[in-house]
Amino acid sequence: MLQRIITGAIFTVAVLALVIPAYFVPPVLLVFTFIVTTIALVELIKAAKNTQKDMSVPATVLGGYLGFLPLVFWATEGTPSQGFTLYALITLIYCFISAMLPPLVKENPEAIRSGFASSMIIVYVSFPIACAHVMMYLIPNGWYFMVIGLFAPWISDVFAYFTGSFFGKHKIVPHISPKKTWEGCIGGAVFTAILTALFFAFVMVNVMEVTMSFELFVTLAAIFGFILSCVSQLGDWMASSIKRLVGIKDFGKLMPGHGGIMDRFDSAFFTLPVALGLAYAVVWGG
Repeated sequence: MLQRIITGAIFTVAVLALVIPAYFVPPVLLVFTFIVTTIALVELIKAAKNTQKDMSVPATVLGGYLGFLPLVFWATEGTPSQGFTLYALITLIYCFISAMLPPLVKENPEAIRSGFASSMIIVYVSFPIACAHVMMYLIPNGWYFMVIGLFAPWISDVFAYFTGSFFGKHKIVPHISPKKTWEGCIGGAVFTAILTALFFAFVMVNVMEVTMSFELFVTLAAIFGFILSCVSQLGDWMASSIKRLVGIKDFGKLMPGHGGIMDRFDSAFFTLPVALGLAYAVVWGG
């Protein structure tokens, strides 16, 4: 447990060292997203290679970086919808080609599986990264929404871990995550809801145009935090299912006690799109 805590603290400081300066100098975030994208792609491709030997690595890597497409509209002062539409359209076409081309040019019957594995990795990595870029560069005060989507799953994970360690008795999905319990799940969700409500009450209230009562504002924030925690745990189970499918314990060994980048960002990859949804709702609502 001590090793896990120390590694987690170092990881958090490293993330903050890039995310906080990005508020003042937005291009700094690109260093962060580039690092995450690159290592996540390496880890997922390595994992997939355990079962899909013929998967095209160059095509998968190129597709994984499609999450940077919204930056085209940041440079040209475009809108969030334009940025995300560009990403979605090109990624859809690219994934269709990636999935259908291998079985057309190879006689190997496993080619279609490799093509779909490549497409899944492309979406898995590029979609949340594209969401982060849209929030950061195309939505007013989007940095705050991105921070919520990025840190909420880690808050949930920390409190779920400690709550489950001390009070956990009832398993949720033992065939996927043997250590996950209902007590840990609920504890993570409750504490995430509380901290999200506090963040909205003391920070977001100063950067958003609030047209409702303060009490309702904070209550909705707590509900949103609870949802984020639930979504983050779904992301964790998804990653656990993939690891069991390909026969590995962790995606990498970069962080002792935690695994690799994907072991830390599997939940955030699910919550960043949800945070973008909230950001869109605020923009449209305004």
